[in-house]
Amino acid sequence: MKWLLKYISPERQQRLLQQIQQMLRAGSAPVLCQAGDSAAPLMADKRLWMASESSSEGGNKPLFPLFSGKLGAGKADCPLGLRKSKAEKIAEREQQLLDIAHELLNRDGFADFSMDKLVRASGYSKGTLYNHFSSKEDCLSALCLRGMAMMEDMFSRAAAFDGTLREKILAMNVAYHLYASLQPTLSLAVLSAKTPSFTEKTSAARSELIDECDLRVTRIVDDIYRNAIEQGYLQDSPELTVELMAFISWAQAFGLNALMTTACDITAVSRALGTNVALISCNILLDGMGFKPLSSEWDYQASWERVERDVFAPEMAQLGALK
Repeated sequence: MKWLLKYISPERQQRLLQQIQQMLRAGSAPVLCQAGDSAAPLMADKRLWMASESSSEGGNKPLFPLFSGKLGAGKADCPLGLRKSKAEKIAEREQQLLDIAHELLNRDGFADFSMDKLVRASGYSKGTLYNHFSSKEDCLSALCLRGMAMMEDMFSRAAAFDGTLREKILAMNVAYHLYASLQPTLSLAVLSAKTPSFTEKTSAARSELIDECDLRVTRIVDDIYRNAIEQGYLQDSPELTVELMAFISWAQAFGLNALMTTACDITAVSRALGTNVALISCNILLDGMGFKPLSSEWDYQASWERVERDVFAPEMAQLGALK
């Protein structure tokens, strides 16, 4: 058998040969896929004869037909693929840029954020940044969308909690409290994303994604209240519609968490630290709505702790690491 390794440097040739030999010993195609990947940058658009044997007719017969054509011809058959697509690379770079923008916001705040700062911090050119974001506001809106997606995930998990309907609303309060504690900047950014100064400078595609995510999050809360009315845990009242219940719940949770995360030095806030004020506030609101079981009939502190343990263990671990 004769191994013909073409189009690659001696160093890569040796590494590729070792990988092919490993594949032959293991009888595993994925190793050969990795071997092709290591040589891919130098073999694009060239005939690939990585492994062949001399035939009696003097020709070279490929041992592995998968690699006998141009690079990428057998990509669909390769378990690992050969290369990341251009779209994947662009999406990955955008997430990297958003990570850096997030760090800048945490450090400097919204007012001092600029695309020039992002250029300096990222090392990418301004042209590259504007390929991803049409403006500073569009970049910040992308961060808002990231935060809303996190919140949607947490609310979905809260809604799936194995408990009563009121406990599910409680679980959403736990979710929002954890989200605001772990992502204080993003939790406040949602208001900025909806102001006219932002929306008029945000790309239409991103604005549509934000609106869609906003609607999905709202529907999660609406559905719990609607089910509670249908099942008799809440009274149906023309003065207190599902839409009003959802809004009041969000207003209560948003205001409380905003104060607890950004205004701890204010006397009214600092003297409440050390108590589960989020739970107390939630109970007062839901009791006022007449949402059964009332707090006098149920141990919602135990429910809160069970939600933290059973639903949001990863977030609780993150929060513990920050303290």
